[in-house]
Amino acid sequence: MIKEKITIYYDKECPFCNSYARYLKLKDSYELILKNAREDKNIDSKFDINNGFIVNFKDNFFQGQKALEFLNSVVNKTTFLGKLHFLFKYDNVFSSLLYKILFILRKVVLFLMQKKSKI
Repeated sequence: MIKEKITIYYDKECPFCNSYARYLKLKDSYELILKNAREDKNIDSKFDINNGFIVNFKDNFFQGQKALEFLNSVVNKTTFLGKLHFLFKYDNVFSSLLYKILFILRKVVLFLMQKKSKI
């Protein structure tokens, strides 16, 4: 069986981003490719990684909250992280607010760790 490839560009130095990427499990028909955006700058120029992680699937790019919404359709729902994905199932005020909170927390944590939040 040929698996469809999904590439995620993320900040490996961010503890939230790194944990999410390491524990994310997709359905069996997908292959997950992780790219550290601090090292691999090969991202579509229309996107700024500083505005959130980026997912590439079949030449389609999704960023931030939209990336989480897309991943909800391909994540393995039997895992703990997969079960949490229901929070981003729909484009609504709650999921938008939750993503913004996580985005701000990332910046705060990186500041406390004395790392640059801007890639």
